[in-house]
Amino acid sequence: MRKSVVRCWAALSGVGLVASLLLVAPQLADASGALPERAATASAASALLSTDGVADYWTPARMRSAVPMDLDADGDAIAGSGPATGTTRARAATLTAPRSVGKLFFTTAQGNAVCSAAALNTAQKNVVITAGHCANSGGVPNLLGCSKGRYYTNFLFVPRYANGSAPDGQWVGTRAVTHQQWISECDAFEFDQALIEVAPRNGRNLVDVVGGNGVAWNFPAEQADINVWGWPAETPYDGMTVKRCHGTTTELDANGDAFLSCPMTGGASGGPWFVGMVGSNVGYIWAVTSRRTTTGPAYVLAYPIGDSIRTLLADARLNARTVASSSTTTSTTTSTSPTRAVTGLSVTPNHSVIGRGQLVVLRIRSAARRWVAIDASRRSARGPWTRVATRWASASGTVAVSQRLVRVGYRWYRVRNAAGRQVVVRVRINVCPLPAQRSAAVVDNTGCTGPTS
Repeated sequence: MRKSVVRCWAALSGVGLVASLLLVAPQLADASGALPERAATASAASALLSTDGVADYWTPARMRSAVPMDLDADGDAIAGSGPATGTTRARAATLTAPRSVGKLFFTTAQGNAVCSAAALNTAQKNVVITAGHCANSGGVPNLLGCSKGRYYTNFLFVPRYANGSAPDGQWVGTRAVTHQQWISECDAFEFDQALIEVAPRNGRNLVDVVGGNGVAWNFPAEQADINVWGWPAETPYDGMTVKRCHGTTTELDANGDAFLSCPMTGGASGGPWFVGMVGSNVGYIWAVTSRRTTTGPAYVLAYPIGDSIRTLLADARLNARTVASSSTTTSTTTSTSPTRAVTGLSVTPNHSVIGRGQLVVLRIRSAARRWVAIDASRRSARGPWTRVATRWASASGTVAVSQRLVRVGYRWYRVRNAAGRQVVVRVRINVCPLPAQRSAAVVDNTGCTGPTS
């Protein structure tokens, strides 16, 4: 890992940083706040994977004993601590993972290992995304510069893995695709993403069984309403069940890294960071877990996916339909949301334009401790209306109502109060998710592929 990042992190947290899985790269914004284009500098590399005996190789015992891949602050491999056992297991609420998210098993020169991954919606319908170091060891420093990293073997993707069960089957890896920069250059952490192609199972493709996620690229590091999923497999966790963290990400430093308060440990690497969900099983992935802190405050870190991801998609022969948000959002995507009001009632949406799969929040002011009814319509400001909620205003007269919007187009909201007042507001749902920073320069640089359930 770049030592400058270690120094910045130490200054931030007051402790040293040991990386569980690494992804660090400079991506400085220009004066307008826009992130630079990166696809032009990216190239892809790949390796065919032997499928012989892989399904039989991964016995329950081997799955339980596989350890996460850990790297120290300089990118050197360190021994994994292994899963917790017996009374040391972490206690946490039982969660059900999205069907498209799973645990990734593979074999390295040091032994069997685990990461996390998620299915992508592509024309091929048999691809998962994970971290680059979960597919290839990456460039290794030597006296003459860097030697090429090696691809791992025996890849097996298990969606919704839980206590040894595979409710949606086990999918054998057939091909690994990484950035050439990741395998050939030292400290090329900007390119620490990978795709694993898997074989159809019982005549069916992966995405037809579990759904496929979209990818959103060129998002700044600071985002809200982020969900991170993974299978941490180091103490205090045992890797047998999925975990989730939710919150707002913050930029670590000028390198563009994002971090989120989250106690996940090794094994969560490669797990998806969702910037918006379209239903309970699929959404838009804008980063994959890269590393974590091991002392001080618990954080997971990731570098937002750049448009170089399209190089990997093309190399994997996916030809997924790409949606550029700039053509539909430039003139209207601002953070300003006009307030609609009549006497005694006002309604302000958090944004007048929302990305597909993201939250709209209506902030309402009305009479204190009186009811407010909220209705929605997809057709026009005249309805027909469907009841969303009925809420009581607080002592200060405020109400907040949120909905996750997944249907592209417009949504009208009618808000009525006990005094008979009525206000109608309109929100537009864009094709792609929208970044929290919504200047035209930032939005124009983003894009996505679409999910399917």
